[in-house]
Amino acid sequence: MVPKGKPIPFEDKNHYAFSLTSKDFFIIQSQEQMDEIFSIIHQHNSGNRFSPIPAVIENETYLIIKPRLKNTNDVAIESVIVDKDILYITVTPFDNPNFSKKSRLSPNILLKLTGNVSFKKVTIK
Repeated sequence: MVPKGKPIPFEDKNHYAFSLTSKDFFIIQSQEQMDEIFSIIHQHNSGNRFSPIPAVIENETYLIIKPRLKNTNDVAIESVIVDKDILYITVTPFDNPNFSKKSRLSPNILLKLTGNVSFKKVTIK
C-alpha cells in the first residue's frame, strides 16, 4: 500500500548509534527540548568539538525516529509523506561505516521536515 498523501521535503541531519529517546519517535517542539537532546549527544561526543545545536524555528519540524533494523546496522531515508494524521517514512537498509558492523541497536535519526507538519503517528516502511 502506497500512501496517497503529500510528500514532505526533508533533511536527514544525523544518525546516532545511541538512544536519544525511549519512544519510537519524538517530535521536538521547543528549543529547550532540542537543547536536552543535544546535551545527550554531546555526552557521547569524543574530542572537544561539539555538534552545533539546530534552532527550532517556524516552518520546520524536527523529529527523532528509531527504525527497526533487519540485516544491516543503519538505514537511509528515501521519502517522507504525510497522509491525514500519519507520517509515512520509507527507508532502505545500508551498512554505515561509522557504526559497528555488529550493532543491532536501532539508529536514532534526527530529521528536519520543511513546514509545520502535524501528525499523530509515524509508520516506517
